[in-house]
Amino acid sequence: MICITCMQHVDSLYTVYSNDHIQLTDCPFCEEIVDKYVEIDNVLLFIDLLLLKPGAYRHLVFNSLELHLSKYPKGKPVNDCQCLLDYTEALVFNIKNWFRKYDRLNRLWLLLLSFEIYLTWVTEESKYIYYLNRNNDDSNLIMLSMKLPESFKWDSTIVRNTITSKVFTWRPPIQYLYFASYCILDVSLFHTLIQYFILKKLHWGRNFASSKDIISYTILLSYGAKIFPILMLIWPYDTLISMSIIKWVANFYIIESLKIVTKLSYWNIIKIFISVALLRYCLVKPTLILCVAKFKLSAIKNLMYQEFMLLLQKSGTYLFL
Repeated sequence: MICITCMQHVDSLYTVYSNDHIQLTDCPFCEEIVDKYVEIDNVLLFIDLLLLKPGAYRHLVFNSLELHLSKYPKGKPVNDCQCLLDYTEALVFNIKNWFRKYDRLNRLWLLLLSFEIYLTWVTEESKYIYYLNRNNDDSNLIMLSMKLPESFKWDSTIVRNTITSKVFTWRPPIQYLYFASYCILDVSLFHTLIQYFILKKLHWGRNFASSKDIISYTILLSYGAKIFPILMLIWPYDTLISMSIIKWVANFYIIESLKIVTKLSYWNIIKIFISVALLRYCLVKPTLILCVAKFKLSAIKNLMYQEFMLLLQKSGTYLFL
């Protein structure tokens, strides 16, 4: 447990007296209340999370998480088992204990993933329609007036040969399976790489027994900002520009929350974020292209080439318009 103001370790958050009266503990280092959110309503806590209040994040990912995890026993070591029966019993116990211990977090991840899959599906469909009909837009007229090379002029035939075009010819359940695979792979990679860079490369969390869980919970809380575009689908504001703005705001939430929890510099966190973004871009879609192309070399080359040409066209448009 820590003080949410100075982040120093403390022995307790409060003292319980015989009449069930609770007195919050004062921090011996900064002389502030160790954790005022112990007595604050969950609604106010949620509002403070949205406002990126440092105390709210530290209360949840350090103190609340530690109190929750301490209710469950530690896993049994499987390496010390002498026979197959003992190994199996220890393994089954550890699996059951893991599901009980992280039940609430797993439910939140499942909810967020469900929203993320739907939003990705809607966004990719909107992008596909927009890029497909772009020849009728005024963008080509602007490109001609600027006397740019032919390679920078928009060509919708490239869009028709991308992996997205192939996916949207499938039945809806198969489309959902594709976008579910995309989101699960993307989120898992993001989650794993963030943990790896912060814990292994920057050596953060040596003073915390559950440092891996702390980073995981921080990502979970901040990742919730990514589902804000679901509200935009209710009103007629679900344009590509507005959705992109919301995604950038969500990225800011993730960066700021990691800064609040780890107290690392913005430069280190932004470097990690950019590195993870590049790795995700280079790994997630190519992996799905391998599966969609059924590992046929000619189909893989064609899909990769079309994706690269689409990227060049989008980059050229953003650069010159």
